[in-house]
Amino acid sequence: MSQARRVVMQVIKRTGGGNHHVEFTLDDNFADRLRQLRSLVPPLTGLTKQRDLVIDKVRVRLPSAIWRCSGDIASEVSNDVDGSCIVIAAEGFFNCGGKDRNSKEKLVTYTFPIARLLELHAERPVGETFYIRNGVFTNDEPANSSAGRWVASLHDIAESRAGDNASDFDTLQGVPLRAGDSSVAMHSHRMGLN
Repeated sequence: MSQARRVVMQVIKRTGGGNHHVEFTLDDNFADRLRQLRSLVPPLTGLTKQRDLVIDKVRVRLPSAIWRCSGDIASEVSNDVDGSCIVIAAEGFFNCGGKDRNSKEKLVTYTFPIARLLELHAERPVGETFYIRNGVFTNDEPANSSAGRWVASLHDIAESRAGDNASDFDTLQGVPLRAGDSSVAMHSHRMGLN
């Protein structure tokens, strides 16, 4: 059985504010897909650096991600984010990205090691939400640290939502979400993807 958990990553905005974040569901299928995609991005070597075209990143859509970028952590899901994606780099790191539809501002998270995320997923308790701030796994940070206060400020939101939805990691351009799945259709409507 696939264990599912939420991952909450801080989103960096030029306009400031520390509570912007993106959430997505990590399950065993998502973890396998990350491993597969990571294998598509070969490490840079002396030979590959001399070539004209070298793949050093893979960008895939992440349509089921929930973006909260208004600065108000109690706000509803933002429908104003285009191009929700995950970027996997040659060095074995990933980050989430998107663009604010109104301001055209680029939204991005700090990078985080894929191997570390998969290790945490395998070792940590089932259903635990992972909080990643400034590229650091903050779950074990002291409550009085800045990371601990950030987690505490988001904790009420985490408790109010179920984290057992399967991931919807979409790598194909132009392919609609599973239209027959009513829970996905409802999620897509809530996200403004319809």
